[in-house]
Amino acid sequence: MKTPDEKTGGFTPHSSMEAVRSHILSDPDSGMYEEDYSNDVTHDGWMVAYLDLMTLLLALFIIMGAVSHAKAGMKMQSPSSPQKTATQGTPVSDNATIKRQGQRQGMEDSVQRILGSNSLGGVMDYKMSPGQIRLQMHASMLFDAAGTGLSDKAMHTLKNIALVLHNYRGKVEVAGHTDNIPLSRGRYNSNWELSSARASAVVEALISLGIPPERLHATGFADTMPLASNATPEGRSKNRRVEFVVEMGPEFLFER
Repeated sequence: MKTPDEKTGGFTPHSSMEAVRSHILSDPDSGMYEEDYSNDVTHDGWMVAYLDLMTLLLALFIIMGAVSHAKAGMKMQSPSSPQKTATQGTPVSDNATIKRQGQRQGMEDSVQRILGSNSLGGVMDYKMSPGQIRLQMHASMLFDAAGTGLSDKAMHTLKNIALVLHNYRGKVEVAGHTDNIPLSRGRYNSNWELSSARASAVVEALISLGIPPERLHATGFADTMPLASNATPEGRSKNRRVEFVVEMGPEFLFER
């Protein structure tokens, strides 16, 4: 009776695998290759651990940066911040703006009331800017054409203006303005001379009406600060004016 090996001629798969395994185990070179491969794996193992460590450190720095940024944002929104609301729902900056607007409106109401009570409501225009008020009057209400003499009517108008100025303590600049038409007759050779002489005449009149001279100074601007175009008669008429620039503010207002 034949064995399974004898039936297949002695080359069964099982016997073949055993033969190969025996050959490898008996081959000295095969052991060398296996040893070298094991050494390579051992030498490269430290790089895996190093990359893992770097990954953990990177993640740690990202987390720390995110936490620091979040704390900075919370600090900016803290109640001690200058931009935080003074009262619920109203920022400090908005409160200051509302206060300034209220003060400005109060000053405008005061100016309108004072001008109206001194018969100047329809005679003088005014423009307000931070720290001052600019009262404007047409030059024809005070002077004749190219003249600097003040009539009785002009003095009555200036008396009312003096009453207005008595309501404030600030300094007053009296500014003369002309159009751009050159002077062809009269005692003045240029609009510079004319505007300066008119401003000086008004200052002297105000001093005679009780305004302290240390509060006043006269300036002539000729045609350098027009309100309208000098190309038309209407524009030139608007540019011929006298202005009273008054220091304006709560510290300059007399209590009435």
